[in-house]
Amino acid sequence: MGELKFGTGTWIYGTVGDRYNLGGYRQGLDILDRIELISGIEGVGGIELIYPADFGPGVDEIGEAINRAGLDCAIVGVDLTGNPEFKFGTYSSKDPAIREEAVNLTRQTIDVALALGADRINIWPGEDGHDYPFQVDYLESWENFRDCLVKIAEYRAGVKVCIEYKLREPRVRSLMSTVGKALLMCQETGRDDVGVTIDVGHSLQAGENMSESVALLAHSGRLFHFHLNDNYRGWDDDMVVGSVHLVEFLEMMYTLRKVGFDDWMSVDVYPYREDPARVVEESVNFVKGLDSLLDRIGMDAIGRAMEGDDPVAVLSMIREAVFS
Repeated sequence: MGELKFGTGTWIYGTVGDRYNLGGYRQGLDILDRIELISGIEGVGGIELIYPADFGPGVDEIGEAINRAGLDCAIVGVDLTGNPEFKFGTYSSKDPAIREEAVNLTRQTIDVALALGADRINIWPGEDGHDYPFQVDYLESWENFRDCLVKIAEYRAGVKVCIEYKLREPRVRSLMSTVGKALLMCQETGRDDVGVTIDVGHSLQAGENMSESVALLAHSGRLFHFHLNDNYRGWDDDMVVGSVHLVEFLEMMYTLRKVGFDDWMSVDVYPYREDPARVVEESVNFVKGLDSLLDRIGMDAIGRAMEGDDPVAVLSMIREAVFS
C-alpha cells in the first residue's frame, strides 16, 4: 500500500439540511468558495464534485479554480437524485426515455471528469429500487440497469465507472443495496471498467464487515473508489471516521494493505452542526493514525495470530499499542 491519498466532497460546505430542517443548519457556500476552503484542509489533496449541481460557473472555471487551489479532481459523481423525473428510477426505470435521459446525463459526467483530469465517475443510484411490494418487476429492473451501465462504460475508453451501493434511502429498498449485488452487477456487464465505490458507512448500515467487503471487491478487481465516514449502523449518519468503530476500521486498514490499495479515499461526511474542516481533518488524521498503529503492531504479528485462530491475541496487541 502506497502513500495514502485523501480527498473530500464539496457537499461538506453545503446547507446540510435534513428532513425536519430542509433549509439546513448553515448557509450554503458558492462552489468556488467551497473549492478554496477545501484546499485549506490539512491532509486533503483531492476534491470530489457532483455534476451538474456543482457546475453553475461552467467546467472551465471550475477547472481553473481547482488548479489555483492546488487540488486534484479525484472523481466526479453524477446527480441521479436531484431530478423529480427520476422518482421511479433512472437506469432501472420502466420508461425507456427516462433511462436514456439518465444515460446521457452520465455520459456528460464522463466528459466533465475527463476535462478535469479525473479518470473515473461515481454513480449512486439512490432512486433505483422500490418502496412497496408489487411495485416493480425485479428482473426487468435489474436487466435495464445492467444494460444502461454497459452503454455508459462503452462511451469513453479509459474511464472507470464506479457504483456506490447503499441499503436504502431515498427508496425504501435500493436496487444496489449490498456489496454482493453491486459485485454481481459489475460482473454481469462483462466489463473490467465497471467497479464499486465502497462507502464504509453504507457497508456498516447494510450489516456488512467492511474488511470482508473490501477483500471481495479487491479479489474481483472491482475496488475502484472509497468513501470514508462512520455511523451506528442503523442509518447513514456520515460521522467523523473512527468515532464509533475503531477496531473494525483498523482491520479494514490491515485488509487494504494486504490487497495493495493505493488510490483515492474521499472523506464523505455530513457535518450538520460541526465545523466541516475540523471533521474532515480529524477523519484524515484518524486514518493516518490507524496506518501508524499497524506499523507499531506489525502486519506479520497480526498475520501469525490470525493463522492461529487467535483473535484475543490480536486484541491484546491492539490494546498494548493503544494504551502503552
